[in-house]
Amino acid sequence: MRTFILLLTALLWGPVAHAQAIPDAQVPPLAFMALQQLHPQAQNVKWKRVQGWYQASYMQSNAPRLVRFDINGEVQATGHDIALGALPLPVQHTLVTYYPTRTICQAYEVVNTHTGGLSYEMATCETNFSRTITLTGNGRKPSRRRPQ
Repeated sequence: MRTFILLLTALLWGPVAHAQAIPDAQVPPLAFMALQQLHPQAQNVKWKRVQGWYQASYMQSNAPRLVRFDINGEVQATGHDIALGALPLPVQHTLVTYYPTRTICQAYEVVNTHTGGLSYEMATCETNFSRTITLTGNGRKPSRRRPQ
């Protein structure tokens, strides 16, 4: 029965990503140094392992930001905080339709530095089951380029 519930949960919540927090010591040195060089004013830096990338979430000029690096310190994506009400209407529609019980506490507008593709990442803030929902501007799940 427990397996059935877990499977049902995975199917219902579709494009939801796991992010794994990691200590500074586990961040590849090139990615760590790249952040310091590119964003020397970054404060309150927190590292996560997201979709195979190393993501630094930080504050700069009193605004939440993020940057994703590969193992070699090359920037893969950048992002900034966006108000929930400023999300594109198709994204809002998908959240209401497919995630009606989820509480969204933060949203980011993320740009893929290689393709220029834009996506929206919404963090859920339930205590025991927080995740990130990623959608394109048309409210669909994006295709992902995995790290090599």
